[in-house]
Amino acid sequence: MPLNLAEGRGRRTRADQIRFFSIAFGSVRECQALFDIADLKDTDTYRLLDSLAASLYKLIKKG
Repeated sequence: MPLNLAEGRGRRTRADQIRFFSIAFGSVRECQALFDIADLKDTDTYRLLDSLAASLYKLIKKG
């Protein structure tokens, strides 16, 4: 996730940035799915992932 964010931020066009932010968003959701499977939804880390997903969503929709 962090590398996708960094790479997206370094892209010149908004379309390229959005592509990498979208990849990072998918990775966050994959991590959350693992937490769901492990029954760890009620953790600070899960809430942090949820917050990160919300921030990424805003970056993507801002496009």
